[in-house]
Amino acid sequence: MASALSVDLRERVVAAIEAGASRRKAARRFEVSPASTVRWHGAFVQECRTQAKPMGGDQRSHAIEAQTDLIRRTYEAQPELFLLELRDRLAQRGLRVGVSSLSRFFKRHGITRGKNTGHAAEQEREDVKAARPSWFERQLDLDPDSLVFLDETATNTKMARRYGRAARGERCWVAVPFGHWKTTTVTAGLRTSGLMATALFDGPMTGARFRDYVEQTLVPALRPGDTVALDNLPAHKVSGIRERIEPVGARLLYLPTDFNLLKLAFAKLKAILRAEAAPTISDLWDTIQQAFRRFTSAECRRYLAAAAYDAYDPT
Repeated sequence: MASALSVDLRERVVAAIEAGASRRKAARRFEVSPASTVRWHGAFVQECRTQAKPMGGDQRSHAIEAQTDLIRRTYEAQPELFLLELRDRLAQRGLRVGVSSLSRFFKRHGITRGKNTGHAAEQEREDVKAARPSWFERQLDLDPDSLVFLDETATNTKMARRYGRAARGERCWVAVPFGHWKTTTVTAGLRTSGLMATALFDGPMTGARFRDYVEQTLVPALRPGDTVALDNLPAHKVSGIRERIEPVGARLLYLPTDFNLLKLAFAKLKAILRAEAAPTISDLWDTIQQAFRRFTSAECRRYLAAAAYDAYDPT
């Protein structure tokens, strides 16, 4: 009813002005503001319209959708940007848009904010990119059963699962160990037969510690013809490493950045540690030792197949 009265009032104001009354006189006569009479009569003259435009809703989506490519290019270049930062970045590129409009844009396109899957920034360096094809060309000459991938990872007693279930609106309370501030470094070799030369260290890996590990743990486990594949961690490149490996008939190769297959095995190891949530250092070491036995030969062979080692036939 109110809407009908509003339309009727607009029509009467417009009719009075069209009949010769001034806009101010029409405003006084119908007890409306002069600005309204100017706006209503202007809409009639320009659009032949006496009804108000629909209110509410997204009135700018068509303008934003026309800039879809720009918005996508901007957020894909830096997916971690907050909406405020994305708004400012778009403004620098000539598109002025509000945070709420961006939020609706992402909702329309099914783009959600989630936990990012990080990767080493060094992977984007040109020299690193160039090293990868070279490595895959060389791997055709490598016997997978003679490959030993060597790496280490850090663990501690603060490792626990970070997500759980609870009723909507309630906190998920899970008891987790307070944790020990010291790092336990897990070092292991991966070959098609399983994990080998495993070792645990209290604290981070150092060059001197790694040299001792190679001499005391790795070298006794190597066979003639083995190829030890290492990443380019500074601790791996201290003097004396090659001199300890080659006398037993093995050779040493350094991998391109982020090409070490141990990362796949260590992801499983850490999932086990989070599930167990060991409360003390001794419990942590026991859990790690038990977890080592869960890596079967078939699983380790699949790691090589997943890394596209063409020389390996999984059948």
